[in-house]
Amino acid sequence: MIPKINNQLSEELFKLENYIINHSCDVEHWFRSQWSHQKVPFYSSVDLRNSGFKLAPVDTNLFPGGFNNLCETFIPLSIQATTVAIEKVCPEARKLIIIPENHTRNEYYLENLYHLHNILERSGLNVCFGSFNPEINQPQQFSFGEKKLIKIYPLIKDDRFLKIKLEDGSIFRPCAVLLNNDLSAGVPEILKDIEQTIIPSINASWKTRRKSSHFKFYDSVAEEFAEFVNCDPWLINSYFTSQKEINFHERIGEETLVTNVSNILEKIKKKYLQYQIKHEPYVVIKADAGTYGMGIMIAKNADDVKNLNRKKRNKMSVIKDGNEVTEVIIQEGIHSEETINGAVTEPVVYTIDQFVIGGFYRVHTNKKKDENLNSPGMHFIPQPFETSCLMPDQGRPCDDEANRFYAYGVIARLALLAASREMRDEN
Repeated sequence: MIPKINNQLSEELFKLENYIINHSCDVEHWFRSQWSHQKVPFYSSVDLRNSGFKLAPVDTNLFPGGFNNLCETFIPLSIQATTVAIEKVCPEARKLIIIPENHTRNEYYLENLYHLHNILERSGLNVCFGSFNPEINQPQQFSFGEKKLIKIYPLIKDDRFLKIKLEDGSIFRPCAVLLNNDLSAGVPEILKDIEQTIIPSINASWKTRRKSSHFKFYDSVAEEFAEFVNCDPWLINSYFTSQKEINFHERIGEETLVTNVSNILEKIKKKYLQYQIKHEPYVVIKADAGTYGMGIMIAKNADDVKNLNRKKRNKMSVIKDGNEVTEVIIQEGIHSEETINGAVTEPVVYTIDQFVIGGFYRVHTNKKKDENLNSPGMHFIPQPFETSCLMPDQGRPCDDEANRFYAYGVIARLALLAASREMRDEN
């Protein structure tokens, strides 16, 4: 099911999309030239928003947890992409441990692990799950869905190597370790100073990574690509600023937050005036580190962040794993003009190595077009964003829907390129 765009594309965005479509060979060459001297993140998911007058990423996750929401047609491409990615980061890899998040009772997350395991196994790897969760002190089997099972083992560290002891007493010692845990609570001792390759780098974890840092790199990428396609970079990017030393409980940093919100709103208003956009500007304030849609609020004017009530302060104070919010990013909000059966939706694009391997639409029936959709009550509709956007014989987009899919893949890969530069500077 393809979303309907409630308003037609603005002239500027229409020109940009047409240029990308009609010059897809040049666009792909541009990406190849970038990847020739960049180390690509192993995998990622990129949240996009399409307002009809701009199309831009709003979040880039380097520990994607929704492989169960992808279209079945993505599997062959994802297997091929995984093979390429493994060859780059650890050519000798034959055995692999996946380290999952600690919330192993979540059936949807278990489905994600099941599908991720399937991809890796079919790419020629012997795969086991290993956890540093202290509650898993012996092998545990988890059943879910239609007779699906996965088994998670406690990790053992010996001579700077991670390993797993199987039920028959044999030892499973991998060549590499794949994190599907974003380490929000910090890097456990068992992962420190090990000899095996850790994918992605521990520096990609939310304990050290910041969204504001990522979007600084994206600023540069957007400027370069906009120059290449001759467009205003704002059409594919969002204004933002960051703020440290904030404490919502104690109301520390509130005056600075008011100023930052006002400044970003003024910049948006000027752009809206330039392009004669009638929408009401807004900003999204969110924790500068973290995921799962936690620690997020919307502001349409400075008064929205003055004297927050206790409920809003509590919501903004703590995110995943009980981490206290002390830094935020204030980001230009992008209205989502895409709907499915009247419900607001946004595309999420998945990559392995440099390849788009599919994605889904995040849909929320109880949210408005200027609200956060990554919240309880959302559901997902799989879409093969890459595989359906090119005609096999002609190598070019074949219809309007496919054109939109191809454009999504291009913008998502710009975010991936920004993450690549971000990780290069962190390592």
